[in-house]
Amino acid sequence: MKKVLLTAAVAALALGVADTAQAFGVGGVRAGARVGPAGAGVGRAAGGVHVGPVGGVHAGGARGGTYVGPRGTTVQGGQVGGVHAGPLGGVQAGGAQGVRVTTPGGRTYTSGERGGVGVGPAGGVRMGGSAGAVASGPFGATAVGGRAGFGVGPVGGVGGGYTVGHRTAYVSPVHLGSWGTTVRTGFNYRCFTPTWYSAHPVAWTTNRWVAGNVWTPVTFPAVATYVGINAQPAYYDYGSTVVIESEQVYYNGEPVATAADYAQQAAGIADVGRTARPPETDAWQPLGVFGLMQGDEQQAQRIFQLAVNKAGIIRGNYYDAVADNTLPVYGSVEQRTQRAAWSIGDKKDVVFETGLYNLTQEQTTLLVHFGKDRTQQMILVRLQESADGQPQPQP
Repeated sequence: MKKVLLTAAVAALALGVADTAQAFGVGGVRAGARVGPAGAGVGRAAGGVHVGPVGGVHAGGARGGTYVGPRGTTVQGGQVGGVHAGPLGGVQAGGAQGVRVTTPGGRTYTSGERGGVGVGPAGGVRMGGSAGAVASGPFGATAVGGRAGFGVGPVGGVGGGYTVGHRTAYVSPVHLGSWGTTVRTGFNYRCFTPTWYSAHPVAWTTNRWVAGNVWTPVTFPAVATYVGINAQPAYYDYGSTVVIESEQVYYNGEPVATAADYAQQAAGIADVGRTARPPETDAWQPLGVFGLMQGDEQQAQRIFQLAVNKAGIIRGNYYDAVADNTLPVYGSVEQRTQRAAWSIGDKKDVVFETGLYNLTQEQTTLLVHFGKDRTQQMILVRLQESADGQPQPQP
């Protein structure tokens, strides 16, 4: 019904319907629709739509309301509820039955029975409900129950008051490769240059590279020999060869650990590197520079620079290109399993993990463990140095 209503409303707007309640948003007994500076709003049943003098849009009704933002984000509220869009692009919706937000990339955020959803002007999502809330996207679904709250930050940070579990999802090689190409093509931050290091004095660095510089990729035979691994590469293809299902981790179809134990194992591997004190004379094998991606992101803004020494200790930097700040990376490679895990700064409870072989590829899946209670799947995309020896400057 909501989809039919939205289609009809858009068609009416396209035909230039001039009904007073619809065109000027002063209300309507059955329905109202309005296109404002920040998007389109539709109210149905006993409701209406109002556009403020500076561009805010409000749609409300006894049955529900729908708002479509300028970038395609759709917010639906009902039964008794309303939708409000502020002049700067923030969206807030509430309803006695539930609310749903659908982003252009296909993510959905749903709350009910009594709940609300807010989308900030920078893209952050916040929601809560007395019965529960659900978020779903390309990497699976997440649910919270009871009286709960759930938030997704504008650059991907996730917070919630309840345990939301562990998830993996299959990503096809074709899609992964296409995604990687798009991210590399659009990469436009200048970082890990002499000027950048001067501006970020706390960044980790060394002048003892085994080969090349921070951007130099490495083959698995070369890095395996360097860290003392004498085995065939283990490829951790999360969502395919490594699957988390019903709180159990399966590797090539065989159960290997509970999801909580697997996360604790990764934390242990990362802590080996955190407590290590490599001599300043150690040489370091560059693993490369990677963009950390999730959802439908196509612009690399969270960036890892990684390197490993002969003892399998991982060092490097995490660079937030939007905030222009950096944190050191601490981690290690476990020889027996070839699992590579690391954490950043003081955040010991957020652990990133993938396989050493994965870090020799152009793009790969990885897991992010938030303590032992939640695991999220993301993507690493290898970024490239430009032909003149510098990353592409910002446009």
